[in-house]
Amino acid sequence: MKPGEWRDAGQRIVITGMGAVTVVGDAPDSFHDALIAGRSGITRWKQPRDDRHYSRIGGDLGDFDLAAHLAAQSGRYPAAQVKHCLSLMRAAPLAARLVAAAALQAWHDAGMPMMYEPERIGHILGGHNLNAGYIVENNLIFHQDDPDYIEPLFGLFCLDTDVLSATSELLTLKGPSFTVGGACASGHTALLTAVDLLRAGRADAFVVSGAPIELEPVAVHSWALMDAISFRSFNDAPERASRPFDSLREGFVPSEGAGALILETLQGARSRHARIHGELLGTSATSDASRLTRPDLQGQQRAIRLSLEDARISPDRVDYVNAHATSTPLGDSVEVAALKAALGTHAGRIPVNSTKSMIGHCLSAAAILELVATLQQMRHGVVHPTINQEQPDPELDLDFVPNQARAARIDVALSNSFGFGGINSCVVVGRLDD
Repeated sequence: MKPGEWRDAGQRIVITGMGAVTVVGDAPDSFHDALIAGRSGITRWKQPRDDRHYSRIGGDLGDFDLAAHLAAQSGRYPAAQVKHCLSLMRAAPLAARLVAAAALQAWHDAGMPMMYEPERIGHILGGHNLNAGYIVENNLIFHQDDPDYIEPLFGLFCLDTDVLSATSELLTLKGPSFTVGGACASGHTALLTAVDLLRAGRADAFVVSGAPIELEPVAVHSWALMDAISFRSFNDAPERASRPFDSLREGFVPSEGAGALILETLQGARSRHARIHGELLGTSATSDASRLTRPDLQGQQRAIRLSLEDARISPDRVDYVNAHATSTPLGDSVEVAALKAALGTHAGRIPVNSTKSMIGHCLSAAAILELVATLQQMRHGVVHPTINQEQPDPELDLDFVPNQARAARIDVALSNSFGFGGINSCVVVGRLDD
């Protein structure tokens, strides 16, 4: 039996649309091309920062121009929708603009307009604390300048739900809509939520978006104080800073970006003759029951195992792993151990790569973007490299696809996302050739 066939078509969940805005490409195809080429998008911070801040590098999208992005679509979107988008986002913080751009891509990629009643399409947004920079800036104005000169819509824009609702208005999504926060695992927990709601019949389709956390200086500096990010060795060579599994890794590289997926049942997708990018075969979520940032081997192993059990996939049927792989010394080591524990000796026979090696860690948007990368690799039959493999860690001995892309057929893929506070989530996706 092929993966997924044990479920009824009304219970099988497929992905029919994808969108991505990243530091290496602002659409799924340009994103994929950059990954295959091994191109890093990590730079010095583009905006001036206080010299006291330790961090000097990251994946900075602070100069993202939504109007230019929409203009480049060359008539792909209706003019009225473009006009509405620009009006909605005129004063919106970065997160809302990036999510809107990614969701529009996914919406039209899936051919969604008029296919379902608006009341039967929902929106689950993965992410939280999205507009921290905007909040900090307005608080400075309030306390240092003049309280009456804060942003007039601050009371609306300071809420994460505004990012959700702006895209829901743009696409006229009137079904179940809310945010799901799980730190760096937010995207996968949003997917799990949408899968469960679709199987429960509460909607016919969902937009699932992964929103960025705006990288304002206070949070970034605090991560440096926690010794979580790279800030010591690569300030003059930022493209070398994100180096998962390499012996010179010293911490994650914070980055901005947004992704979006359209989920619907296989039955619904077939009825409208939709193109299917892949099937969500299994999902999982576990907790380490700890507030610490220290990764837990048992929690990660359990999340991997449960996602495979949900998919009814044996470990030896996994063809590829998109690892969480943040480039932290402990985190990468624990994930490798978890993969070995969950997949056994098969872990050493399959490619395991890190999208973060090129785009950095997009935090609450990471899981959705990495699933877009996974689906693109499945579609094109090639796995992207893990770049910056200059001094391989001898204690980490899986196939990390060092520095060079390679051809590979992927029928079943595993994607891992693990967040601060012991939040672990994994998804299993499969090729659907029918």
